[in-house]
Amino acid sequence: MTNLIIVRHGHTALNDGDRFRGITDTPLSDRGLEEASLAAKAIASQWKISAVYSSSVARARMTAEAIGAPFGLKPIEDAGILDMDWGKWTGHTFDDCREHYPEEYRICFEHASAFRAPGGSSFEEVKERSMAAVEAIADRHKGESVVIVTHTVNVRLILIGFLGMSTEFFWRIRQGTCAINVLERDEGGLYYLSEINDTGHTKAMAEARSVAAGLALSGGHA
Repeated sequence: MTNLIIVRHGHTALNDGDRFRGITDTPLSDRGLEEASLAAKAIASQWKISAVYSSSVARARMTAEAIGAPFGLKPIEDAGILDMDWGKWTGHTFDDCREHYPEEYRICFEHASAFRAPGGSSFEEVKERSMAAVEAIADRHKGESVVIVTHTVNVRLILIGFLGMSTEFFWRIRQGTCAINVLERDEGGLYYLSEINDTGHTKAMAEARSVAAGLALSGGHA
């Protein structure tokens, strides 16, 4: 069995507020660095990985570096798992795009399989290249466990694609920052989803941050 451990990158400043990030090369925030460290520990406690693959942008690369460190592995960049190009929407909030591109926005959220970002990519194109990249990685590492660090769009489309589901289900797949997903491929080439959106490793950190924020708002009194 080949284990494909597919990880969404950690938190960045652009994750605060609904915003189309895409190919913007933004680094991990302090929270994201902590999430990556926790994901690295969780993965190292369960698997002996032989390679770490990453999208080329900083947020994915930094996450992959943390995950590979316990094994002495440096990330291998793969253009096939780069985030979606949101074109004219890149860097803009959901509200901005809803206001200025109402019809395209409606299609994005109501008919994902027909959507193409203005001046950018379609979900179907990203699904095709992401699946091809994962298939090539699986072929390269038969019988091994490897990590693939990518983006929420790619993760959703990879899982949908290998399960034979329509892209219409895109928005019904949840992915937290540094979420761990696991696809298993058997010797016959069939894929099985064994874990999805596992964020247990970051839950205690998130709860601690929530408590700290509450204390700050109350002037430090519990």
